[in-house]
Amino acid sequence: MAERQMNKGSTAQRGDESEPTFQNRVVGRHWREFDMQTFLGMILGALLLVCGVYSYDSMQTSNVANGQVATANRTIVNWDVASADWNRLKARAHDDWIRISSK
Repeated sequence: MAERQMNKGSTAQRGDESEPTFQNRVVGRHWREFDMQTFLGMILGALLLVCGVYSYDSMQTSNVANGQVATANRTIVNWDVASADWNRLKARAHDDWIRISSK
């Protein structure tokens, strides 16, 4: 009887491998939440980086901020090339999507 009460609130018995233990369920949930937080942090970090670089480059090339010598300053990103690469990536993704979805 005492053994039954002890096992009542604890994890699954040794021979029963079909059900995960309570501890494994808690740890598994913790790692999934950690993975999602890490993924979300990476996405937000990338967006923050792009916005920061864009605002820095905007201030470097602004005639209002730097006067007429703004043409001598170089930007971090060549935004014309980045725009062309982005447009090519969108076009390729669109073409691949059409090719895959038509099968």
